[in-house]
Amino acid sequence: MLTTLNGAFTIHIETALHKGFVITANRFLPTVLGVALVMTISLARAEELPSIRRSDITVSPGNRALQGELLDQLRQYRDSLRAIQLSPRSNRLAEGERQRMTQWLDSRGYYDAEILHRIEETDDGEQLHYRVDTGPRYQVLSVDIQGVELELPDDWPEASVGEPLDAETILADQSALQTIVDDQGCFFQLSLSHEVRLVPEEAGGHVRYRVNAGQVSRIGDVQFRGADEINAAYLLRQTGLKSGACFRRADLDQAVINLYQTQLFATVRRSLSRDADGNVLVTFDLVQRSPRTIRAGIGWDTDQGLGLTLGWENRNLAHRAQWLELGTSLQQERQSANVILTLPGFLEARNTLTVNNSASHETPEDDEYYIYESRATIDRRASSRDTYSYGLAYRRSDERVDGEWSTFSLVRVPLAYQFDGSAGSLNPVDGKRYNVGAEQVWSLSGSSDPFWIGTLGWSGFTPASDELVIATRVEWFSLWPLTRTADLDNVPASDRLLAGGGGSVRGYPYRSIGINGTDQSGTQQWQGSLELRAQVSDNWGLVLFADSASISDNWDPTSSDQDWYSGAGVGLRYFTRFAPIRVDVAMPLRPREGDPTYQLYISLGQAF
Repeated sequence: MLTTLNGAFTIHIETALHKGFVITANRFLPTVLGVALVMTISLARAEELPSIRRSDITVSPGNRALQGELLDQLRQYRDSLRAIQLSPRSNRLAEGERQRMTQWLDSRGYYDAEILHRIEETDDGEQLHYRVDTGPRYQVLSVDIQGVELELPDDWPEASVGEPLDAETILADQSALQTIVDDQGCFFQLSLSHEVRLVPEEAGGHVRYRVNAGQVSRIGDVQFRGADEINAAYLLRQTGLKSGACFRRADLDQAVINLYQTQLFATVRRSLSRDADGNVLVTFDLVQRSPRTIRAGIGWDTDQGLGLTLGWENRNLAHRAQWLELGTSLQQERQSANVILTLPGFLEARNTLTVNNSASHETPEDDEYYIYESRATIDRRASSRDTYSYGLAYRRSDERVDGEWSTFSLVRVPLAYQFDGSAGSLNPVDGKRYNVGAEQVWSLSGSSDPFWIGTLGWSGFTPASDELVIATRVEWFSLWPLTRTADLDNVPASDRLLAGGGGSVRGYPYRSIGINGTDQSGTQQWQGSLELRAQVSDNWGLVLFADSASISDNWDPTSSDQDWYSGAGVGLRYFTRFAPIRVDVAMPLRPREGDPTYQLYISLGQAF
């Protein structure tokens, strides 16, 4: 057989002697044709369609995962019929569903599968049952590339010899191969296709990738249209393109992303033209966003009460995408104001310099803090997902603890790394994020012993279905002495660790959980969260969540002296174009004397 794995497939069945006798058949008809066939048969109402259950599908040999995937295919098929208000008779429904399952099994490598059905009369009407004999799962017999010579990395292809002949994996290998060819050549013309020659007697197939590559080229001039108010040299540096460099489409894709990341443009389009000398003129057509924005936000939680945020920003202050932000945040126990200046493309395109000057006033419990900080940080983007940060900060704090005032004057040196595989979304549905950081803190006045702050965090987002996402988070914050003689009791109280509140353990008041549940701060904090996020309609969602945290002076989360406090609750989400509006109601699972029965949180974006 000869087939491709990307649409309507033509299959050639060869004899064992590989002679010229060929039978051609269309095996992979799009599902929509099955729906169209059904439309000509019945005009019954969709609500008459019976539901499909796991027990209605038997897979031989037994494979529960495969059974579940087939069940999903049939549910999706019946949902599509309900959407157009059709309910075909059982025999016609079975014909469409068998075609759907055959197409899906072929894409997974089960080319010899046989599907039988029977109709059972029940009190509620007719019920379909299926028996699926999968047969052997075809394997890759060989992998061949035609049209170009390459140095292939060790991890390509994923569908190598002996691996399952899976359509999704082969298409992913084709996409990866195109990137490899693009990296190793300078081809203006580049296209790839593939074919799979099935050998039924060997229960396998030969995979061949055809590469059409030509017109070796170099980057020529780079032009920008629609950005007269923005410095062209800055835009060119942001693209990362250089005249005379090897022409790679991956570089052009990244250039578009880089221009969007300046947040100056609503639309970025590129066009290419090649001259006879092999130089490619790259033109970017740009539509600018309004550079000035006024923003306001409002939130609520039980112990902080009403919260208000106000801000103004200019994203093109001096025609090089310099970004000036002025903001303030007002809550019952915390008021703050800041001025942030962001300089993208600092020294080179991958660097962003951020200077943040902030002042805050906090009154947790019976304590009081006045804090001023000036922090300069360079974020260096190693890739679209990896960012390294380093910088320098000065912080002065006046703190009243147990009725006594202390003043701290500190120099801080932050270092951090962050990976974001969820596209930086405020409503992530898949991927993972993790970060690690270390910040050294030195006193200029001798009021504090030197120490450093360590952070380690991980969060993951797993789609259980199209409507359900499982979100998890684990974080560790820690304080450590920088010298042998340093005492962590002699550090600012505002730097010591406490848990509780909307960003920690929902259900407990803000920063109310200390060592053994008291208000005594600690040097080690472990916390984690689990959320089940369900989207029930285009605009509404529900969340079940649980948070837990421990504060102590022991870094080991499994030690017996760790005292854990947990909260749980339910949340409502309203999805806007920008981010979901979050409303959470949580209760403490281990309430202490004085703890409220529940806490209410209203904010923007998911909890993490």
